[in-house]
Formats: sequence, structure tokens, C-alpha cells
Amino acid sequence: MLLKQNILVLLIITAPVLISCNGQNTAKTAERSGQTKTLSATGASDELIASTNFSGKGMRCIFQDKSGNYWLGSYGNGVFLYDNKTISQFTDKNGLCSNFVSDIQQDVNGALWFTTSEGICKFDGKRFVNYTDTIKNTTAKNLKYNKEDLFFFQNGNVYCFNGKIFSRLVIHPSTYQQSPTNLETPYGVYCLLKDKAGNLWLGTDQKGVCRYDGKSFTYFTEKGLDRAAVRAIFQDKHGTIWMGNNGYGLFSYDGNTLTNFTEAKGLGNPDFLNKKNTAGNTETLARVWAINEDKEGNLWIGTIDAGAWKHDGRNLSHYTTSNGLLNNKISTIYKDDKNELWFIAEDEGVSTFDGQRFNEFIR
Repeated sequence: MLLKQNILVLLIITAPVLISCNGQNTAKTAERSGQTKTLSATGASDELIASTNFSGKGMRCIFQDKSGNYWLGSYGNGVFLYDNKTISQFTDKNGLCSNFVSDIQQDVNGALWFTTSEGICKFDGKRFVNYTDTIKNTTAKNLKYNKEDLFFFQNGNVYCFNGKIFSRLVIHPSTYQQSPTNLETPYGVYCLLKDKAGNLWLGTDQKGVCRYDGKSFTYFTEKGLDRAAVRAIFQDKHGTIWMGNNGYGLFSYDGNTLTNFTEAKGLGNPDFLNKKNTAGNTETLARVWAINEDKEGNLWIGTIDAGAWKHDGRNLSHYTTSNGLLNNKISTIYKDDKNELWFIAEDEGVSTFDGQRFNEFIR
């Protein structure tokens, strides 16, 4: 792994390493209506050499593909590919449907899927296929999904891709009608989890968490869960579901009881809820944007204003810039195939945690 410590930033002087896969015919039905752009061997290389300028700032998501390569989606600079040696960049000039990338996934055939501010596109190792128009015309229906299916949330909506076609999942009641003059989307989805039993958990803007078992919906709205946008959902090794919202904190659900963990620990932030100045409030666990688990089974919680917390089942440990975080705005915590945790500090950069200290990724 390339770290800032004692390592020079590598210049990109060759074409990017492209993933080899056999997924080009995975989605023939959908792809017929997609817009494609093929990367030429010379043209793509020239574009990428000219535009590659990785600073680490503005990152929004991290994904490690099946070959061990890391993909980092940014807010405004497209997506960066790190093959453990060099860094290459893909932007809208290469066919990416937008330079604002919020999520990255990989299907069973190896193709990569990017959720962006403008739509969803696929990269098969040679070309990008834009599915934005396809999704706009997708019909809503009850889903019978498989564990291999991909799920996307875009502009408040949820879409499923089964390898052939897209379907849209409507989670609001049939009686709900959004006012044309009200821009709020209470049923808009911010995050999604498929649990070990196959249930979908969807974090909404103002309706708490919705669980979908393939037949019916169950809403979890108690104890403040529906009073702020739910930004993170995670299932730990014991099967407990953890949910974090942007104001009322961290919640746990063990299959029977919903608990406001933040309230129980006395780590709320009433000043934020009352719209007061919270600049000095760092000992809080109220604005949860990221949740993950390390190889020892410790739960890690990222907040957007108070750094990161580690919960070992009994005790809480607090990490801030004084412990090596780049800033206290932790928007993403990702675990790679080596069980190493990656932390995105919003607007600042990316760091890893080796169990002892935080190490800054190349800036």
C-alpha cells in the first residue's frame, strides 16, 4: 500500500490497468438501450495521463474489486484506480456518466458499476455503458431478488439489477403523494444493506429505516430514528443491525429490541438538534455517517463532526485528529480483503488504520 510516509508520488506514465472480465454480455436486454463509449488504447492513455492528479481530497467511496485493485470515487474528479502500484483516473471524458461518484459495486461477472449524481454506468474493463435513460424508464414492481442482484439508490429511488433488467422498488405506501410544491422526499433512500438472511434495510430521509423481506415492509421509527436522515446501516458478526442517523445517533436492533445506543451512553448533541453552534462539541456520537467492523470484531462508527469511535462490546474509544485522523468529518469506513480499515475524512483525504495508528494514503 502506498502511504505518504517516505514514498514519492508515482507519476502515471502508462495506460491504466484494465480489469479483464467476461461480463460484456451480462445485461444484453438493458444494454441495448444504454449509451456506450469504448476506450481506445492510445486515446484513453493520453487522456488519463493528462488528467491524473490524485490528491486524496474530495473522495466519497472506496471499493476493492475481485482482483485486489482499489477504486476511489470522488466528488468532482471521477474515479481513481489504484492497482497497488500506480494510480489512474477515469472521468466523463472516458465515458463515466458523471465525475461525482457516490458508490461502486461489482457484479458476478466482474463488471464494475458506478452510481453517480447523473445516473448509473457500467465498466466492463474496456468500455463504459450509461444506463441513465434506462433507469428513468424502469417500472416499479414487487421484487423477487437473488443474493447476486445489485441494488442502487439514485435520487431517492431504489433500483435492482438482476443481470438482465432493472426494476424499481417503491417503499412508500400507495396512498402517499408528494406535493409538487414540496421538494422534501421523506421516503428518499440514503443507504442500503442486504443482511445475511436476504432482507433489505433501507435508510430514509424522514421515515427511519425500512426493512423489506421480499413480500412486505416493516418500518423502524422509534426513539428518534425517523427524526433525522439515516446515513448508515451495518450488520455485525453477531447479526445485530446497527443504524446511524444525522442527529440522534447510533441505534442497534438485535431482532427484538431497538435501542438508541447514543442516548444510552449520554453522547447526544442537543446543540446540533437545536441548531446552535456545535463547533466545540467533539465528545458526541450524534451524527453517524459510517459504520463498519474490524477483524477483531470491534465496531467502528464514523461521525461527520466528531471523529471516529470504536466499540469493543463493552467500552468506547474515541479517535480524533489528535490520534492521527485527517479531520473529524468521517463520511466512510471501508474494510478491504485484508481486513484493513480505510477512513475517508470528508474534504481532506483518505487514511488506513493498521490496528495501532492511522496512516495517510497518498495525497
